[in-house]
Amino acid sequence: MGTSGTLVILVALQIGLAAVLVVAAAGKALRTEEFAAALRLSRLPEAAILPIGLAVVGIELVLAVALVLATPAALPVAFAAALLLLAVFTLWMSWVRASRLRVRCGCFGTGSDVVGAATIVRNLLLMAGAAVGWWLANRVATPLPGPSLPMLVIATSGGMLLALGSALRAASPELALTFDRVQAREATGRG
Repeated sequence: MGTSGTLVILVALQIGLAAVLVVAAAGKALRTEEFAAALRLSRLPEAAILPIGLAVVGIELVLAVALVLATPAALPVAFAAALLLLAVFTLWMSWVRASRLRVRCGCFGTGSDVVGAATIVRNLLLMAGAAVGWWLANRVATPLPGPSLPMLVIATSGGMLLALGSALRAASPELALTFDRVQAREATGRG
């Protein structure tokens, strides 16, 4: 594979993993009760749930920005940190599955799958992506521009749009105005 193909893969991994982390953070932030329930059901101490929940969302957002805006020298560190975070999640999922607990992973907020083989495989694939990204970032410099105020604004705005889209998708059943809801509203208004 030539250098241009390597750069395309590196950029795709940077943007792809950053997008996954933003959507995951947004899902957890918008549906904190789902993620907190997953933590509670996995038998974590109650006092640890809020700090862990806040830390996970913050770390995911910081890593998402770092993957897109890191300098070539810092990019391998960002990929390594993402790999470590994904490894921790995967170990937690494996423990939940081995303990035969029925826990929704809360990975992406509402509608998350129950922790099982599919969620573990998904995380293993994300870990593989982070590992390949780390390996490539140690060999070639990313073509993405380094950190700057305009790039920070663009990356943050893009992340916010992605989070908003994720939130709207999750809320769409409640936002949709159906014939049944119109009839129910009219019935309660007349009654």
